[in-house]
Amino acid sequence: MQTEVEPESETTDKRAVRHALLISLANGIGYLPFALTIPILPGYVTGRLHGGPAEVGAVIGGYALTSLLSRPVSGALMNRLGTRSLTIGGAVLTTVATVCYPLAGSIAELIGLRLLVGVGMGVMLAATGVWPVQLVAKDRQSWALGLGGTVNYLAIGLGAPLGTLLDHLVGTATTFVIAGLIALLVIPIALCVPEVRLPPKTERTGIERGRTLLGTVLPSIALVFTAFGFAAVSSFVVAKFNALGITGGAAVITAYSLTVVVLRIAGTWIRWEATRLVALIGLFLVEALGLALIGVSDVLGVGVLGGVLIGVGMWQIYPVLGLFVVRSVSERQRAAALSTFGACFTAGVAAGSGSLGLVAQAAGYQAMFLVCAACVVLGLLVAVAATRVARIG
Repeated sequence: MQTEVEPESETTDKRAVRHALLISLANGIGYLPFALTIPILPGYVTGRLHGGPAEVGAVIGGYALTSLLSRPVSGALMNRLGTRSLTIGGAVLTTVATVCYPLAGSIAELIGLRLLVGVGMGVMLAATGVWPVQLVAKDRQSWALGLGGTVNYLAIGLGAPLGTLLDHLVGTATTFVIAGLIALLVIPIALCVPEVRLPPKTERTGIERGRTLLGTVLPSIALVFTAFGFAAVSSFVVAKFNALGITGGAAVITAYSLTVVVLRIAGTWIRWEATRLVALIGLFLVEALGLALIGVSDVLGVGVLGGVLIGVGMWQIYPVLGLFVVRSVSERQRAAALSTFGACFTAGVAAGSGSLGLVAQAAGYQAMFLVCAACVVLGLLVAVAATRVARIG
């Protein structure tokens, strides 16, 4: 099996597409330990470890900080260590920490294990997020950028109910062990897919330092504001409809997620990228409209329509902003830039959940969703500035 391939061919062949799909499958498998354990950790904390709501929040969110911090660091190390080594190393660390959950005798020990899981997942997801983009040519880079998010949506959708089922069938401790061991399935995939290794001191000429910096920072800031939409839907849409006395608010989340997944899967055969300014503006406005509809709706059907519109926007916004990053940096800087860019989605979700929660508490859910729509429009203004830096076309 070939272990190295040359980057930047003109068109993507079928073998490269298959390899990109395999790495994205590894991405989803590596996400399963998180998805399988997330529905049973709260009961484990309040039951066996005798914790309260604050302790549950600390355990559930404990991985996020180290995952966020480790992704840019992983990107900086990727040229030296390679995507394969980081993928395998992250998978092994995730496995070791997850299977040790039943050994935690206190909240502090469990939080420590969650921090280690965050490092493992951050390293692994950084590598599996960059690897498909390195394998394909320019005609498939946007598609490759969207693969990771698609499989993660699927992993969450399948993993949460499966984790609950396993907990009932075999018990919590065994479920933790199974969840951890599943991450090891990433290793054979990583070993059989070629990786791109750049020759020493390879740089694309004519890329100024200022352009490189702006080409990473501007799309990343735009992504932070866009992620506010995901934070609003995932954190507050059920509470918004519950406050109206309407059950079934989770259907809005389902509509959003399914829309993204279906459109990105269709993108494997339907080749379209929103790289033109008019198309990009349209996607941001569609997401903002969906958020506004959820905010003003007093019937579930309108909220579901809003969820679909948000999904239509997010379908292409993330990959296209990532494409701006790819076009603005050199090949050697790509891994660090894309890893930083990907971490900004997590940062946006965290910042959005906190700040939008304060808005909802002060002014209500309707005002909160409208403020969130305004934040997406602000992200659009930053994205327009990013188009002046990136070379698209």
